[in-house]
Amino acid sequence: MLIVKPDSLPRLWWLFPWSVCRQLHRNCNALKALADKTDDENRLLRQEVTRLAQSREHWIAKHDRAYAVAMHNERVIADLTK
Repeated sequence: MLIVKPDSLPRLWWLFPWSVCRQLHRNCNALKALADKTDDENRLLRQEVTRLAQSREHWIAKHDRAYAVAMHNERVIADLTK
């Protein structure tokens, strides 16, 4: 797990500009890695939601077909008993 911590700059940072550049580079890379990880998690969640929605639609359609068959069978039986 990446943890982005605000590191303090050296006391006389203007005397050591490369230290500031190195720190900014580390912070940017950590933020980029965190953003990539979040994007991956969002993509996986979106896929799971889509899969569940399709599964729900599948079972609803299956139920509707079974109900239609049952109603048809009841009508056929009712016609035969008349």
